[in-house]
Amino acid sequence: MAASVNEKNKAILIIGLLYIFPVVLLLIRYIPFTYRFILLGIVTTLVILSAIFKNVNLQQLGFSYNNLEPALRDILPTTLGFIILIILFCFLKGTRVDNSDLQWYFYLLFILLSAPFQEFLYRGYLYHLFSQAGFSQYFLVVSSILYSFGHAIYWDLATLVFTLIIGFVWGYHYTRFRNLYSVILSHILLGVVAISTGLL
Repeated sequence: MAASVNEKNKAILIIGLLYIFPVVLLLIRYIPFTYRFILLGIVTTLVILSAIFKNVNLQQLGFSYNNLEPALRDILPTTLGFIILIILFCFLKGTRVDNSDLQWYFYLLFILLSAPFQEFLYRGYLYHLFSQAGFSQYFLVVSSILYSFGHAIYWDLATLVFTLIIGFVWGYHYTRFRNLYSVILSHILLGVVAISTGLL
């Protein structure tokens, strides 16, 4: 059944309010950069409430163990390949960003909250939103752009390019397997390596 105009308008409004507007507020420094993780938490909470209001269950969003094994077999070689490239880049070019002052709890928050929240927002819920609005054919491109735009707050071109590429990889994987656990694991592994080596 074709999506109604109302569903399409709702999807556009949600994308504007929850995926673009908060990033703009950080970019113009209306919200201080140090509050970025708090803002991510607020946006995630709003999206969760929206999903509950629409009676969307977690399995629909990709929180499923049904096809976890094939999904992991698919994503882990790609993840390992990116990790090798990151380490080689660090070895050949050195550290881009000095993250030596980051404390252990930053990585803990990244693993437990930031990476899962980002995958829930940019893959799970966004795919559901696009499907409901009849925009699923645009999901891969738009979600990758939105994910990259979410990192514009770091004012770094290399970060934008890297997140655009990896966002496309994760988005493509998600459309094939519809499993968030595999993408979250890949995000955690790549993110920890990229941050600890000073790539991002």
